[in-house]
Amino acid sequence: MRYLRMVIGVLVLLAGGYAIAPAQQPITLVESVPVETTLGDSATVRTVDAWLDMIGGARRYINIEQFYLSVKPGTQLQKVIDALVAAAQRGVRIRWIADGKFYKIYPTMLDSLNQLSNIEVRIIRTYNQMGGVQHAKFFVVDGKEVFVGSQNFDWRALEHIHELGVRIRSPQLARLVEQIFEIDWHLAGGQLLKDVLRQPSISGELITPQNPLYLTFQGEPVTLYPSFSPKGYFPRGLLSDEAAILQLLATAKNKVVIQLLSYNPQHNKKYYATLEVALRQAAARGVTIQLLVSNWNKRKPGISYLKSLQVLPNISVRFTNLPQWSGGFIPFARVEHCKFMVVDDSITFISTANWAHSYFYASRNWGITLHSPAIARIVTRIFYRSWDSAYAEPVKPCETYQPPRISQ
Repeated sequence: MRYLRMVIGVLVLLAGGYAIAPAQQPITLVESVPVETTLGDSATVRTVDAWLDMIGGARRYINIEQFYLSVKPGTQLQKVIDALVAAAQRGVRIRWIADGKFYKIYPTMLDSLNQLSNIEVRIIRTYNQMGGVQHAKFFVVDGKEVFVGSQNFDWRALEHIHELGVRIRSPQLARLVEQIFEIDWHLAGGQLLKDVLRQPSISGELITPQNPLYLTFQGEPVTLYPSFSPKGYFPRGLLSDEAAILQLLATAKNKVVIQLLSYNPQHNKKYYATLEVALRQAAARGVTIQLLVSNWNKRKPGISYLKSLQVLPNISVRFTNLPQWSGGFIPFARVEHCKFMVVDDSITFISTANWAHSYFYASRNWGITLHSPAIARIVTRIFYRSWDSAYAEPVKPCETYQPPRISQ
């Protein structure tokens, strides 16, 4: 019945002589474009514009879960923080979860926000104790819409880092994602996981590959479902991020493009073979795989695995090296931080996780799988804008690489 309603809705749009206004599209791709680069797609909305629109439209509450908060006065992120403060002043309740490890590095603004009326900040250390971090980057507005993507609440992520996320208007998805938020909110408040998972709020209809959500994008039908990490820290029946990636790679028939900050199939000096094997198996059955990673991967042990993939038939691996800003060196910036995959020009996976063991087994992350050729076309275009750019270079198996400067 739900699918029938979706089809009828699409037919009405196509035949009725009108289109949904851009601001009301169910799905919007959201991209951060580093200044002084040739990156950026005309079909995406800039991160600051999407965030300000969502915050400005909030009437009841905003639930934010972010890795950390780093603000520099006068930047685009300062506008976002100002908008959040204004929302709180007009009565919007804001709850914010941030990672405990990185809170030690960036405490100032979170502490300041926590002093304001209608804003409450909690620091979660559960994943730190597991050897990971709260690495998810998302927020929910009024139980109606969700943003998720690679973008941290970091001034650099809006102006000096390449990022990709997605804004989805769906009360059903918002309700589900809020269950993840509530789990972490209670964990940050000191409750035990076994008690948290018994909360009445941690229930309801799940969105899975077998029971996906049906929306539209540019008037075309889309099926989608979320996935989460780490295993055991989300409602039973939902898909894990690792499983989502494995399923997509296992069903790939012709082509896979992947863009990541980092790829590292090693954990505690042991080989984490799961994703590596899936890539190799796909290539062995004839699937063409292109893997694009940032130059932060010019370090051991990750570089060794990239070299080993490069020599295989049907797999090509490249680095990207974004130029430094003309205004001077910026630490932890001027990098491609996107985390996405497109399979067979029709399925897109957008995530908050890098491809490494700790992101799937010890850290909070989540991703979204979207079955839509229209979305896949745009994300593939974003991929090739980097892949074919002057910033990209093939990984050379016999090369000795010098890692780039990242910090001061």
